[in-house]
Amino acid sequence: MKTSLKVLIVEDNMQLNMALIEFFSLKYFDSIVSVTTGMKAIHHIDTNIFDLYLLDINIPEINGLELLEYIRKKDITTPIIMITASLEIENFTFAFEKGCNEYIKKPFHLKELDVRVDNLLNKKQPKRVNIAYQLQYDLLHESFIYKDKTIHLRYKEKRLSNLLIKNLNTYVNVDVIHDYVWEGEIRESYPLRQLIAELRKKLPFNIIKSQMKVGYMIASLID
Repeated sequence: MKTSLKVLIVEDNMQLNMALIEFFSLKYFDSIVSVTTGMKAIHHIDTNIFDLYLLDINIPEINGLELLEYIRKKDITTPIIMITASLEIENFTFAFEKGCNEYIKKPFHLKELDVRVDNLLNKKQPKRVNIAYQLQYDLLHESFIYKDKTIHLRYKEKRLSNLLIKNLNTYVNVDVIHDYVWEGEIRESYPLRQLIAELRKKLPFNIIKSQMKVGYMIASLID
């Protein structure tokens, strides 16, 4: 059975790029975004929310290792697979130090990629993120836990919280929030400010920060 997944593929070899697009399009329902340069990748990283990243290391303009660092400054949870033509120990070590989850060496069979993707997506990720004293975010159930008790969230509050937690300590653009939380719905009848205000009332600490013309973020109170 297909599952829903949004993937960013960054690969400058057009033949491999097309093969990866076909592979993910057949396997998953959701959209596949494919680019060939680091600069194009940055644009999509800044304006989309992905469930998986495939990054070739040797790409034009901004290489895959730099993209890895850029993503991890904004997103601490989404799986990242590095594609490499060699296993240079420096690149290999750097990639895992900076937060990649898996790698695959060229040339590879798509069945190998299939196994690695399934293993990575099914692998248990950290279940909770510590936000403040006795306040955690449960990644599996998309809810806050305070003093071992679940804070009840409505659907859009969960969507908003999940997005901000995935970008912990980093401001998320208002347009990105609208697209993710409202999922294409007309949103004028339920403004973002109202959603933020209601979520803030439920939380025991002032962790949702805003900056004019920038966006919103959840700021960890734990050093």
